[in-house]
Amino acid sequence: MLNYCEELTEQKPLLIDFQQEGASNQLFTNPPLVTSYNSGWSNIYFEHHYQPGDDTPEHRLMMHAITTTFGSTPSERWLDGYRQTEYQTVGTTAIIPAGTLHRCLWEEDVQFMFVAIEPKLLLSLGAEVDAPEDIELIPQFATKRDPLIQGILLSLQEELNSNIQANNLYVEQLKTTLVIHLLKKYCVKKAVLTTHDDGLPKYKLRKTLEYIHAHLNQDIKLADLAGSVGMSQYYFVRLFKQSMGIAPYQYVIHQRVERAKLLLKQGKVTITDIALQCGFANQSHFTKHFRQITGVTPKAYQQL
Repeated sequence: MLNYCEELTEQKPLLIDFQQEGASNQLFTNPPLVTSYNSGWSNIYFEHHYQPGDDTPEHRLMMHAITTTFGSTPSERWLDGYRQTEYQTVGTTAIIPAGTLHRCLWEEDVQFMFVAIEPKLLLSLGAEVDAPEDIELIPQFATKRDPLIQGILLSLQEELNSNIQANNLYVEQLKTTLVIHLLKKYCVKKAVLTTHDDGLPKYKLRKTLEYIHAHLNQDIKLADLAGSVGMSQYYFVRLFKQSMGIAPYQYVIHQRVERAKLLLKQGKVTITDIALQCGFANQSHFTKHFRQITGVTPKAYQQL
């Protein structure tokens, strides 16, 4: 008969696939406070947790996971058999590459969020920026802060908490920025990216703006914008911002609001129909951005 230690040795680690609903319930006591499961996001997955002190079972993830913590929490973590004591503080970041044998123990209540990334996304974006083909993320214990990663995760959470979840162009830009950051800072062979200071060539900028205006009523994707001018998503975002002074998703929102202003003054269709004709998910989504840009609601603007 096996003793307790032998039984543990015989047990196979859990295989966690965040594509499956409720996958994290195999690891944590409480369900997530926020999840992106039904958000429609592609290649990434997000959760926000508040958990009591606990010890996760050994597991391997099918996606790369990046976590950041809120509060001060003593913990222990095992990554492929290496153990380290952590004293996590606000913003400390851990990176668990897909396939890594992982376990974590924390002694007190803990609040954290994580984003999981499909390995194929690192490969595809890496190819766009000529990163080394053999991409290998380096496991990271939660001992250091990474403000950029923390900011991106907070922005993803804000999108989910808005209950609108329709600004896919913004989410795509966030995940592209995150992946490029991982390629530059946390890989065995780090990507070295070319620097451009002149913005988009004029003919590419003109073509991009024409594409945006022709598709304002549709779900504009970052990959489509970059592909329309034959560029990688990363370089496209950087050069567009250099040319226009704002990010692509901000430009799209501003142009949708400008089109909505014209339709509101014409007074021929309802505000709900205007929202849909201008590419907003619904009237609430429309009102939120319209007020942010103009300082008034669509209805108040119509009555001016």
